[in-house]
Amino acid sequence: MNGTRAHLLLLRGTVTTARDQMHSVRVDRQTGYGRINTTPELWLRDEHGKEYRYQGDMFSAAQAGHEVAVISRSGSQKPLAFANFTTGVVHDGDELTVSTSVGSTLVSTLGLSVLLALPGALVWAALLDTFGLGDHAFTATGFQLYAIVLLACIYAGLRIWSKSYRERARALRDEIDRLLACEAASATRT
Repeated sequence: MNGTRAHLLLLRGTVTTARDQMHSVRVDRQTGYGRINTTPELWLRDEHGKEYRYQGDMFSAAQAGHEVAVISRSGSQKPLAFANFTTGVVHDGDELTVSTSVGSTLVSTLGLSVLLALPGALVWAALLDTFGLGDHAFTATGFQLYAIVLLACIYAGLRIWSKSYRERARALRDEIDRLLACEAASATRT
């Protein structure tokens, strides 16, 4: 059964094929060591006999014959979650698994600071010039103060983004769980 709830689309069906799709081979010319890069591929047949193809790491546990559901946004083929009713496991997609820990936020802060340092320095000089401190903008003390302000602002911005991301991800997971609960309840009734 296929269903929608708000902006989510649920496609339920039976796995017809689950395999690894090879997408590149890399061989080192000096050592002869080779590496094959693959991505799990899933073919799903719905109750009307129509087949759908999905790719991604979350499909690695699927096997032919399993009863599954793929949840995506309406109008998008990118899966948000994958529920395997045969095994009783739900896998979250990449959109729901971004790390928002303090450590990852600090690393992101440093990377983003390097990216924004030069354009920010020009804004910093213009801002200090407005207050009559333009002569001190490019001194050692001015650069130290600029670095502290830049890092603090970017860290605060990323922490705020992380909090709102966690809230959005939690709401989306709750919506996915409600959709799957409704789907499981309708499946047991028939």
